[in-house]
Amino acid sequence: MFNPLPSIALLPLSMIWFGLGNASIIFVLVHAVLWAVALNTHSGFRSVSLTWRMVGRNYGLSRMGYVCKILVPGAFPSILTGMKIGWAFAWRTLIAAELVFGSSSGSGGLGWYIFQNKNMLDIPNVFAGLLTVILFGLLVENLIFRVLERRTIGRWGMQT
Repeated sequence: MFNPLPSIALLPLSMIWFGLGNASIIFVLVHAVLWAVALNTHSGFRSVSLTWRMVGRNYGLSRMGYVCKILVPGAFPSILTGMKIGWAFAWRTLIAAELVFGSSSGSGGLGWYIFQNKNMLDIPNVFAGLLTVILFGLLVENLIFRVLERRTIGRWGMQT
């Protein structure tokens, strides 16, 4: 039910509930990440092969052992995909929250920087802010997630 709701739409409520501090932004970011990771994890758990499941049962693994040794490794490509989607949603939500509602801590951020420079008609700095948003997103995508994907493929021979 909450998955289709854009996270940024919750920001006014979170500001009422949690105030103008970082807690309201964190609440919105958790909402942005939660559904992508949860749905992909669920899908990954459901797609673990029946053979792996039977192996786990035959070894007599405890519930936690079954989850940690069978389900999580089998579902990890899907979990990683959910984390990538969640990261993208959270990054966009953070920038949008700063653009729309300004700085919650008084120190600003990239969205606030872009917004302030737009108000001053300083277009080169607006483009500099946008380029920084793009570069940071690509940096996280290419350094963190690409490394995790390579290690996953190396460890289990699976594609993400």
